[in-house]
Amino acid sequence: MDNKLIILSSIFFAVFLAFAVYLFSDGSIARFTRADIRTDVSLQKSLIFAWPLSLPADGSSESEVTVFVRNEAGGGLPEHPVKITSAVGQIREGEQLSDADGKAIFHISSDATGVAEIEAFVNNKRLLRKITVRFN
Repeated sequence: MDNKLIILSSIFFAVFLAFAVYLFSDGSIARFTRADIRTDVSLQKSLIFAWPLSLPADGSSESEVTVFVRNEAGGGLPEHPVKITSAVGQIREGEQLSDADGKAIFHISSDATGVAEIEAFVNNKRLLRKITVRFN
């Protein structure tokens, strides 16, 4: 067998072994590659609420839609851009930043009857939960 191939294979194996020992004994690389659950938005644990869920379609009655931006531990995350969308109705506010508790409040009204299916987006990523408001 060629000596250069044996030397290169030995160097590769030694580097791989050193990396594996470092990774499994120290864990510092895992610390750098893992997501930070304290500051990363959880699309599953973030919440959306609305009240009232049914109101007149008179163009002036409003439902208050509240989005809670949460991390994996359920804690509120401030200063994240939040927006909501709906095919039915008009949303008074545009994109907002979540407050110190992770909360952003919006208002929706409609002059046409129908059901508004409201979706929320945090950092341009859609939350897993939706909510509906009925305009009668």
